[in-house]
This record gives sequence, structure tokens and C-alpha cells, in this order.
Amino acid sequence: MKFAAKVLVSAAALAASVSLAATSFAADKVRIAGSQQGNWSTAMPVWGQTQGFFKAENLDVEVVWTAGGSDAQQAIISGAADVALQTGTLGVIAAYVKGAPIRVIGASMTGSGGLFWYVKAASPIKTLKDAGPNTTVAFSRPGSSTNLVAAALLKHHNSPAKLVSAGSVTATMTQVMSGQIDIGWTSPPTGLDKLKAGEIRVVAEGDEVPSVREQTIRVHAANANWMKKNPDVALRLMRALWKAHEYAYTQKGMEEYVKYGKLPIELVEQVAKYAPLKAHSFWPVGGMDQTMQEAIEAKRIKKPLTKAQLDDLIQVVYKPNVK
Repeated sequence: MKFAAKVLVSAAALAASVSLAATSFAADKVRIAGSQQGNWSTAMPVWGQTQGFFKAENLDVEVVWTAGGSDAQQAIISGAADVALQTGTLGVIAAYVKGAPIRVIGASMTGSGGLFWYVKAASPIKTLKDAGPNTTVAFSRPGSSTNLVAAALLKHHNSPAKLVSAGSVTATMTQVMSGQIDIGWTSPPTGLDKLKAGEIRVVAEGDEVPSVREQTIRVHAANANWMKKNPDVALRLMRALWKAHEYAYTQKGMEEYVKYGKLPIELVEQVAKYAPLKAHSFWPVGGMDQTMQEAIEAKRIKKPLTKAQLDDLIQVVYKPNVK
């Protein structure tokens, strides 16, 4: 009986040990709010999952897709998600000033070569200089990167055109082609097929504004409370996401996107022309003085953030080596 009791105790201890080990090595769960599923630049969490980059960092990642960066931002502010990818810098600043629990954990797009504005081929508008006070120019959502760049473009060209929130690239395309909006926005490779077919014409590119070329227009952000509790998880997540970025710019990665985005390889390969890998580097977060000034002009904030506030807001956890 004593021997049997010892066996039972040993078995129970072993089971407890195995259970404890399993718990210790359980993957850390992360909820990501992605923006505009299907776009090239937003596909990185997809490659993180399919190529095993998240698994290699012992992460169990759940991706919930939203209509855009502003919606993704709201998801982390409410606590419905831990991390928001590809959200507008201007909107993040405005939310932080209001006391929202949000922190920047990496730049997402510096410069705006990944954005262009277009019209239907038959439109009389050739450039933004032709856009009058009744011309409508689209951006996605208030506080988004497209909001910031569209406003900068109009200011640069001294255009009196009206800015209109039109939603996603696909929703914007529908409104332009149906005549509801005069000038639409898009992010390659979306729209490149219609451009090649001669159905639309480019009237402006984001990098036409010199000051925007070094400005971080989109960032990756995290819920501040989650970030404080999980700094190591955040580091591993961003490290995995950078591997996904590097993979995306390989020939294999582009061929994978052909299947994902349902576009021919020649159009996918043009992405590098508009937004090279370096533009997606998580560091540095550039042009904050300019972004804050634009936020003031847009009445999103009343005054620039102090250095202490900027240091609190921007907490980049992983700085990739990009040439």
C-alpha cells in the first residue's frame, strides 16, 4: 500500500511538473488590429503567420481586420486589441493628448511614396492645380496618414479643393468611378491594374511634398497598459513583423502576394518603386515637429507635445538594421 501510495504521489508530481512546463512554454497571445485587409503594406501579419515568424517568437497572434487605421486605433484604445498596425501618426498624437492609453512602438511608413491620388481617365483634371473649390479630394478617415498627406498636397499646390473622408481604397475607387468623388486615393498595388488599363490617371503622388519625404505618416501603436505589462512580448512581435517585411520584398514573398492580392506579378513588383523596404523601417519616427504643427492647424491638438510627452508617447521596442 505504501509503495502504491508513493507511485500515485510520484505520478501526481510528474503530471504537475509537465503541466507547469507546458504553461511556462505556452505561446504568448497577442491581439492585432490590422487595417484594410488585402493591401500590400498591411499584409505583414499574414506573412508572420504563414511563414512561421510569429511561431518562432513563441507568439499566438490573432488578427482582426478593420476598415482602416483609425478603426484599428480605436480597437487598442478600447482594449479590444493589443496592437494596431498601420495607423495615422496625426490621429495617434491627438488621441494621446486626450489621455488615451496609446503608445507608438514603431514607425510604419516614413515618406508617402506608397500613396497616390488619381482621377478617372476622362476627367479634365490633370494635376491638383486644376482642382477648384468644388473639387472633392479623398482621404480615408480623419487623423489617418492619407488625411495628413492629402492636406499637405493641397497646401503645397495652393489648391482650394475640398477634402472628403471616403474610407478604404476599394470604397474610394467605387466612389471615383461612379462620379461621387473627383479625386481618389490609393496605396499600391491596389489601383495599378486600372492605371495600366488606362481607366485612371495619377494627378499627385504623396512625395511631391518635400517635407513629407522624411515624415513618418503612419505608425504601429499599442495599448499603453498592455505595453507596460508585456514589453518582451512587444519586442518579439515587432521582431517577427520585421522578418515579415523582409520576406515580402523577396521574389518568393512577391509571388505569395500574387495569390493573396490576386494581382499579376508585374504589378506586385512595382510596389518596391513606390514604397521600398527602408520606408517601412520601425526607426526613426521622423518629422514629429511637422506632424504636430499639422495637428494644430487641423485643430486636433492645441499645442505641441513637450519632450517629456514625446518620450512617453514614442517607445520603439525594436530597431531593425536597414540600409
